[in-house]
Amino acid sequence: MKPEYKREAALRLKIAAGHLEGVRRMVDDEAYCVDLMKQLSAVQSSLEKVQQIFLRNHLSTCVSDAIKDGMGEEIIDELMGALKFNKSLTDGRNALPLDAATLASATLAHRSDDNATSADRGCCGLHVSVATATAEG
Repeated sequence: MKPEYKREAALRLKIAAGHLEGVRRMVDDEAYCVDLMKQLSAVQSSLEKVQQIFLRNHLSTCVSDAIKDGMGEEIIDELMGALKFNKSLTDGRNALPLDAATLASATLAHRSDDNATSADRGCCGLHVSVATATAEG
């Protein structure tokens, strides 16, 4: 694991554990149900961020190496199997929103640049400027 990801994950896990202990104390003190639900959602969100750190590390190390070694399909299948258990990574909640204008300009840019080389395109085949436009949008 990359040291920077390990440090960040360890810190976030410590914080989440402390937060969860606070929720447990709230249960003991018979706190208001809605307050408990809010705090538990905050703990879940913290754990989802840790999961994202692990995913980023896995993609930048194990997956990258496996693809270079010709084992891409196997590692992708393994990762897809693991992702099915975590909807926060696959349901689009953390995706950048696309408004109608951005989507329209992305579609036009893609259609008008059918002769772009593969080096000019992103991983999904759209022109790189589309990715830039959506990230800035």
